Amino acid sequence: MAGILKGRSVLVTGASAGIGRATALVLARAGADVLATGRRQAELDEVADLCVQAGGSGRTLRGDLTDHGFVRELGQVARSVDILVNNAGILTYAPIRDATVEDCEAMFRSNVVAGFAVAREIALGMIERRRGHMVFITSLSARSVNPMAASYAATKHALSAYAKGFRAELKSFGIKVTEVAPGMVDTAIRNGSTHPDVLKSIAARKFAPLTPEDVADAVMYAVTTRAGCCPDLIELRPTEN
Repeated sequence: MAGILKGRSVLVTGASAGIGRATALVLARAGADVLATGRRQAELDEVADLCVQAGGSGRTLRGDLTDHGFVRELGQVARSVDILVNNAGILTYAPIRDATVEDCEAMFRSNVVAGFAVAREIALGMIERRRGHMVFITSLSARSVNPMAASYAATKHALSAYAKGFRAELKSFGIKVTEVAPGMVDTAIRNGSTHPDVLKSIAARKFAPLTPEDVADAVMYAVTTRAGCCPDLIELRPTEN
């Protein structure tokens, strides 16, 4: 599928690592012009270089998506992008008895409020052009709640609702909205969960987690479907033991 995205521009949030990084590289391999954003400049620069090596182009804009001023700046820089991959987020697992309000607030700021703010900014430009594709990276937790993951699941339920809401309102403008909902993915996002019960549960899992590339391939499928087709929801489950 080399070159299938030639001439199309993409904004990937949370692009410095994990799913965002893998998605940026997969789309660049297809010829896309990638704008990578995240909080770590050195990692973003590496992603941009790899995007060029992969056959696309890469540029960066570092910042914190919980900073409304930065989101407005990003919205101006990315005003003309054809595709948004709304991926950035954080995760802290803990039993409810030990979970903190501060962790809950941080996840809602990053996973929900920032996700809405970025999508809204990019939607304004897409509405003007009457075209575009938005991909919301949620989770299987958007439809189920596992022990020690109540707050995280709540944020993904909320982000899934935004995906549905954006789809309902933007369809008449020719804008596609896809939700990609993976199960457990083997990324550093889980490093913030240090509770002993959480670590014990992860160690006892009986399946191999998904890879960031698995999720990136699903995004690639979504954004390369024909004009008259939009995959509303793609769920990904680990199957390997």
